[in-house]
Amino acid sequence: MAVKSEPKEPRDFVGSVKHVLDVFKAFDRNHQQMTLSAVSERTGMTRAGARRYLLTLEHLGYIAKDDRLFRLTAKVLDLGFAFMDTMPLTDLARPYLQRITRETGEIAGLAVLDRGDIIHLVGSTVERQLAPTLAIGRRFNALYTSSGRVIVAFLNPVGREELLKSGVIAAITPHSLASRERIRAELELVQHQGYAVVDQEMEVGIRSLAVPVLDRKEAPVAAVTVLTNVAMVTKRQLIEQILPVVRRIVREIPTQAP
Repeated sequence: MAVKSEPKEPRDFVGSVKHVLDVFKAFDRNHQQMTLSAVSERTGMTRAGARRYLLTLEHLGYIAKDDRLFRLTAKVLDLGFAFMDTMPLTDLARPYLQRITRETGEIAGLAVLDRGDIIHLVGSTVERQLAPTLAIGRRFNALYTSSGRVIVAFLNPVGREELLKSGVIAAITPHSLASRERIRAELELVQHQGYAVVDQEMEVGIRSLAVPVLDRKEAPVAAVTVLTNVAMVTKRQLIEQILPVVRRIVREIPTQAP
């Protein structure tokens, strides 16, 4: 499996900041509480180093300790909210996403590209049972999501090729495109047609569509995606019925940035 290449550290790189972020990222759905030894192992730090960072973060309120187990606190959300406050696009997009849901019955979300990952910042709400779930704030491989592909496809040729070369190519499901050449061809198609459809490549049973949110120079600043259940929406319905709605509403979003 290919590994993402990390950018070269600048001269003024502060390693302690990286270590703090490594501690935060060590916690996830499968590691909600961890011992000092587990944090040390997952971050690659020594036990002494991990202990210093954990105790500092505990003092600042970002980490709580119950007996021998450490866990994140809700204060960590402040960091995400600070980012959201600098992204007015999320507030502006929310009512448009809800309009897409009202007209299509499907959940819609706004996503941005961060290096080789796609992150959903905001989504609509849908009351229908068994609707797909939009994971706000989680990172996904941009090459295997419709929102990621449509943003990458609309990057300038150099940026698109750099991301394609550094991105992880992996058969996430039996439906995933498993070679760089096939993904490159798909990106060219997406750029030509102006939208991306990912059919069960990220998760079996989920079919998604995305269109880019472009600035005045036709560069992508985000993508609007719609998630559907393959048992409920065919690919033809997605393209013929839902795509026109998404395109029309995305053109109205007043954030196609200057």
